[in-house]
Amino acid sequence: MNHKTAQRRKKIWQRAKKILNSVLTRLKLLVRSLLALALLCQSLSASVLNKVSLFALRLVQSIKWVFLGFISLLRKAKIRDPILAVILVLVWITILFSNFVFQGRYVFEGNLVVQEMSFTYTGLTNKRFLNNISGIQNLDIEGSQPEPLILTGKFSSDSNPELNQKLSQIKQLTIELPYPTSRLIFSHDNSSQASDISILNLRINPEVKINQLAYNAKKLELSFCLQSVQEPLEDCLFPDSLLDNPTPSKPTKVGDLKLQLGKRRLRVSLAMFNLPELGIKTDIYAPEDLTFGFIPEIDDPQVEILSPTHLLIDLPKPTKTKNSATDKQSQWFWREIDVKNVGFSRFEMTENVTDELKTSTILKGKVRMKEKKMELEENQFLLIESDKPGITKLHQIQINTQSPEGLRTRFSGKSKGIAVGLDPKFPVESIEPSWLSKYLSQEAVNALLAFIAALTAVLLPRLFPEPPKKP
Repeated sequence: MNHKTAQRRKKIWQRAKKILNSVLTRLKLLVRSLLALALLCQSLSASVLNKVSLFALRLVQSIKWVFLGFISLLRKAKIRDPILAVILVLVWITILFSNFVFQGRYVFEGNLVVQEMSFTYTGLTNKRFLNNISGIQNLDIEGSQPEPLILTGKFSSDSNPELNQKLSQIKQLTIELPYPTSRLIFSHDNSSQASDISILNLRINPEVKINQLAYNAKKLELSFCLQSVQEPLEDCLFPDSLLDNPTPSKPTKVGDLKLQLGKRRLRVSLAMFNLPELGIKTDIYAPEDLTFGFIPEIDDPQVEILSPTHLLIDLPKPTKTKNSATDKQSQWFWREIDVKNVGFSRFEMTENVTDELKTSTILKGKVRMKEKKMELEENQFLLIESDKPGITKLHQIQINTQSPEGLRTRFSGKSKGIAVGLDPKFPVESIEPSWLSKYLSQEAVNALLAFIAALTAVLLPRLFPEPPKKP
């Protein structure tokens, strides 16, 4: 009987050896195929590839002999059952750690309505951000311009006869906006008629931050600040402080704004400006504003946006379409924007820096990771466990005219986990999938854990066998 058992074990061993040899042969073929592909791509030199190939083949051979030696040792061992039990227990521990300790990085998505948001554009080329906003009542641009803006048409002033006489004699007016606090405002002059002022498009450059993107539903205002990633947020919040800088750095171009002003009379307001044709130059210590009328002849000026520049847009009243409950506002923001450092919060600033308070701008929304979902309520924070990569794509931004009114944004990204809470330090709900759930469904994980629990009861006697009874 023992002879038959030995023969059966020998056959099993030979069959296992053949299977192992077959697997290792396929591994060799796979390594050679990958190296041939790398050589085809010319990513490495031929000598380096030969060394890598030799190392990989030696590694496969070493693994083979180590495995075969371990099996041979195990066949000869008298305590084979406890050894197998220990190995299986170690496998169980690895599975348990991968489910309860180690975390993977998973895709998540969300749909939020917020009062304000900010992000950094990470694309490789300039990208359209705003698209065809027509019927604008008031467009306010605050920031310096690299080149003078030339307006062509008829100019007038109702409040200043002397200025009106000078303006009536010119067809072109050069406007210089050299300071961070310089302002150019185009306003619709006749409230009884629809406005012709339009933003055809706003394109942003790579590595540009869009800060304080907010929608004020009561005033129908959209506002935001464009700045370079190298500059601090304070440059957007306090542009007046840049005037006191004795050694200002060269402003960085962050985008291009293309406008259409129409053919009807507009009201143009200026602050911190120079008008060479009229001999007007602003004294930064005693600045004065200027307002005049303008009927455009060339109505499509293009404005280069330098960092930092703040835009304030008085939007037209929302009008519903026949085919949908949404309106044209859904098309004002371009889609599929590659981003990083997305934030749905703002700081309440005071004179004392230590009194700054971070508040959430989220009004409501939902987030999802794997099969789990979480709902967010007003003023709750969305917390992403690992900042990198975090939110990587803004699929859509639009004005939400339903209650609560604000900016609706759809986004996605990757993270080890997400959480929500009124206090960012103490989240009340979280989703933290395990590393194992990246490869198995939750039902499969539960079944595997139940199997481990049942099998452990069988393995424990193998680890601690009872001593043989004495005759």
